[in-house]
Amino acid sequence: MARLQWFVAIGIIRPREPDRFTAADGFRAKMLDALLESGISEERLETSVRAGSLDLSHIDHYIWADPGPRSDRSFADFVSGAGDRGVLIPAIYQVLGVPQPEAHASLPRVEQDLIEEFLETWRLASEDQTLVRAARMVAEGTRLATAGWAELFDEQISGPARERLLRGELDRFPPEVAKAAARLYRLIPEVVDWLTQRYMEQLIVEGIVERFEEYLAARGLAPAPSRAPPAVVFVDLSGYTRMTEQLGDASAVRSAVLLQERAEAAAVREGGRLVKLLGDGAMLSFREPSRAVSAATELVRQLSDEVGIPAHAGISAGPVIQRDRDVFGRTVNLASRIAEQAGPGEVVASSTVVEFAGDRFRFAPLSKVRLKGIDQPVRLYRVEPADDA
Repeated sequence: MARLQWFVAIGIIRPREPDRFTAADGFRAKMLDALLESGISEERLETSVRAGSLDLSHIDHYIWADPGPRSDRSFADFVSGAGDRGVLIPAIYQVLGVPQPEAHASLPRVEQDLIEEFLETWRLASEDQTLVRAARMVAEGTRLATAGWAELFDEQISGPARERLLRGELDRFPPEVAKAAARLYRLIPEVVDWLTQRYMEQLIVEGIVERFEEYLAARGLAPAPSRAPPAVVFVDLSGYTRMTEQLGDASAVRSAVLLQERAEAAAVREGGRLVKLLGDGAMLSFREPSRAVSAATELVRQLSDEVGIPAHAGISAGPVIQRDRDVFGRTVNLASRIAEQAGPGEVVASSTVVEFAGDRFRFAPLSKVRLKGIDQPVRLYRVEPADDA
């Protein structure tokens, strides 16, 4: 409290009423504490404030939500009263990436209610670890949106302005940039909320169609739906390491960005998704092989012809294990090894892909090969260009 009063005395925190502080004031205090703990002396901090070099009034534009009243229970009491899975609350805070409250501290009531609702939502899960997995997924997605936008804003807007200020080209930090930053941080939760609703609508519509077909078949009211196995695609940039050495890191970064953009578009167009990027490659998953072949051939063509980056792909189909938006299993390993067999501009597929892909494509049989980690030799097929089909 003494340090907070000192912040008020030097004029860096200006409460509207004596001893009544806002959420923004609390955040200002955290920032100033961080400066002092980093080695900045109190004298230097006060000198900067007096000279007008340190002004935190803009924080009001970023921190506007009042946390509201606090619970009448301590955090320790909250954990002990949350039932058998209350012991998971510290782990949930850890994977969420936010500081765990002290045992004697009390949570804002809205935060406590949120954690209680989280525990109740996942109460029926058979494994305790499910709660930690759920927390990790929402944390990773939110952190990517928040930190990613902040880093992009700094790269494109605030960073160049700050460099001009340090070079002496500007007398003060541009107010229009500060206003844009405030708008950015208010926009993030609004966009996330809107997009979450849209994603939920898509999931519900897709789910009801798929589950209703299964329900009718289970009741003998319709034939069992024909299910082709899911498919996995690995797309790699040919000669990526050599390109990096010859053209430099900036060119490699541009190539990776183009790969991500094209891979995401190809996956969405065929009802699949980009699972993850792998430096010089990408992994995509699809519900059926025909969609995977269509996406892979178009993606390799675009990268090779339109973008000028030689690429190749491997496709496999079969059972997969999906966990927390990632995909595992023999089918994944096989697709990765098949991609290694493809030359620049080629798409190579397994026999299972050929079996279920239908008549839309033409496949040229290749010799059987032994793939690393696969016990038996595998027959592979090259996907012929659409013009030759």
